[in-house]
Amino acid sequence: MRPSSPREVVRIQAGKWKGRKLEVPPQARPTSGRARAALFDVLGPDRVASARVLDLYAGSGAVGFEAVSRGAASVVLVDSDAGAIARTCARLSADPEEVRILASEAEDAVARLRREGERFEVVFADPPYRADGTAGGRAIEGAAGLLAERGVLVVQADAGETVRPPPGLRALAERAYGRNVFHFFGIL
Repeated sequence: MRPSSPREVVRIQAGKWKGRKLEVPPQARPTSGRARAALFDVLGPDRVASARVLDLYAGSGAVGFEAVSRGAASVVLVDSDAGAIARTCARLSADPEEVRILASEAEDAVARLRREGERFEVVFADPPYRADGTAGGRAIEGAAGLLAERGVLVVQADAGETVRPPPGLRALAERAYGRNVFHFFGIL
């Protein structure tokens, strides 16, 4: 995992919170502004507007906060160390109806959200890099079951990592932005 540089500043790119800074935990590797802008261009404003979004392995919460800033109805931000996310949320004065924080391991959060009957139009996962060159695991497979009809699962991986479609999903597209590779999956 690449630690964040102390000088690295992460800002929301567009929408109601455009330009606002996000706190980045030391162990996080936030998705670059360029890659986030490209991600939201691929998703398109129609898919994001009024969507329910799940951001697994949220780190700084950059993707989730960006989604709400761009018009998503709500986001659930999941990270085992959610202190930075909570502080950013407070600084943004985010409405609790818009931003929900789960300080939990991704797999546990997915199980909880399934029990609660939650469904999301967009699920974004940026799992920790693994030594075997694969991305994801059981949390991502479980998150696939949280997709709403016509929902999309986006898995961010490092160039060279293998990302296979979770059971019940098919590959829709793959886009590379420097080291960041986004894999898009939809329901079969």
